[in-house]
Amino acid sequence: MKADLILPIDSLRGMLRKDGYYFRMYRGKQIVQRCPNRSGHVKTDGEKANQERFIERYRKKKDADYQSA
Repeated sequence: MKADLILPIDSLRGMLRKDGYYFRMYRGKQIVQRCPNRSGHVKTDGEKANQERFIERYRKKKDADYQSA
């Protein structure tokens, strides 16, 4: 369904409440989309490897002062 949204609604981003839907912009149009349900998802080997690479690359190192406290 297509609709023209009024001013405050046409700039929504993200979830408004925990009802399972979120708002986003795509190519200048407002999209309302159902949130994915990943509660039963099992990571594949590729997903695990990507997550480990990401952690190694972007992990924040704690300061020595912070660790000794």
